[in-house]
Amino acid sequence: DDIVVSLYFTLLFYLAKEGLPEVVLQEDVAKNNEKHISEESFGSGLQSSISLSSIGQTFSIASFICFFGAELTKKIFPGVSSLPLISALTVFAATLFPNVFERNRTTGTAIGILFMQMFLTCSGAAGSIALVVKNAPSVFLFSLLQVGFHFVILMVVGRLIFGEDRNELLLASNANVGGPTTAAAMAQAKNWPRLVMPALLIGILGYSTGTAIALGIAQILRRYHLV
Repeated sequence: DDIVVSLYFTLLFYLAKEGLPEVVLQEDVAKNNEKHISEESFGSGLQSSISLSSIGQTFSIASFICFFGAELTKKIFPGVSSLPLISALTVFAATLFPNVFERNRTTGTAIGILFMQMFLTCSGAAGSIALVVKNAPSVFLFSLLQVGFHFVILMVVGRLIFGEDRNELLLASNANVGGPTTAAAMAQAKNWPRLVMPALLIGILGYSTGTAIALGIAQILRRYHLV
């Protein structure tokens, strides 16, 4: 799965063009600039630089949310991955305490990008196409068909029928296949600053809903010995 996804991400990066998406008009750019200025004014009194204190706060908040989510999952949903609940708790905490997360936004972004790069590097280094094809050809083919059908349907429906921007569709595909980390990394790399937050939110939405549904279905299938 990691190998197929890594190859798919390479394709997405190749097809995507840098700069603003095609459908962004001049008036939209002006509105985005005004919003950016107002956000800077709002956050002018908040911490925006990386410091030892902000690094400590960022790691402390992240560690607490991960620990609390993991322990809560053990109590409520034993045997199920804690990832969906941790994602939901993160969104809930950011909604309740926006100023706390705003103060650590710059530090969190820098640390997040660093760990995203490490994640992508380890994901690619752990795979071997020849080994997978030799030992598990059916799994490789299944993953390849999944991603292939996803891409074709996305482009046919999104691009040809609804006329959506290609770059935004490619980023949405990244968020669906990879999640918020890879989608945000793609938006940053392609110089789409206004799409970083939507990419993160869509990816997190997928984690908090799609992952939970999939894990629930897996438990049902195992309980009735269907797999």
